[in-house]
Amino acid sequence: MILSIDSESKKKYFSGQQKGGVIYKITNNINNNFYIGSTNNLIKRYYTHINHMRLGKNTCPKLIRAVSKYGENNFKFEIVCECPTDKIIETEQKYIDNLKPHYNVAKIAGSNLGIKRTDEVKLKKSVSQKQKWKNKTYREEHLKNLSKNWKAGTNHWAAKLTEEQVIEIKKQLANGIIPKQVSDNLNVSYYSVKDICRGKTWKHIEICTFNQSQEKK
Repeated sequence: MILSIDSESKKKYFSGQQKGGVIYKITNNINNNFYIGSTNNLIKRYYTHINHMRLGKNTCPKLIRAVSKYGENNFKFEIVCECPTDKIIETEQKYIDNLKPHYNVAKIAGSNLGIKRTDEVKLKKSVSQKQKWKNKTYREEHLKNLSKNWKAGTNHWAAKLTEEQVIEIKKQLANGIIPKQVSDNLNVSYYSVKDICRGKTWKHIEICTFNQSQEKK
């Protein structure tokens, strides 16, 4: 069995589906070299490792190469310790510093620092991304995901105006007042008003209702 795991851990984390921070170890039974990792979802991480090993993914290159050389049945998965979720990275770092695992390329827990990618790997990644981008469905899905993470209005990190101010700015602009005058009237940044006037910011706030109400009057 690839990545054999002891029955107690299997019962606790797989059957019981216990969640929480754990530091784990993947050991080569042939030469005792090992990898140290951490997670707050052991089941997901366990099967991710298996999937990457079988597909030969380059996520943990030293470990993947070792599995390819010695065979997947010669590795075991074990829990080193449990820890609070907010202490996972700190605890993993202590184990990396003290045990000096052979298969860990990144020596800083929770980062990619120390991982060196060859020019060939970089080129392959670049070509792969360009090929994906040619696919219309991929582009639309990618842009859709980006838009989900983009926060508009007052939720944007750089927002300096409130929605009430923006509505008033748009009202005055709609009435033909120039941006500089609007800026002076409301005591707000001229450049903020200018961007609104050009449609660069706050595009999600429509003022057609205001124009319609004025026409009715």
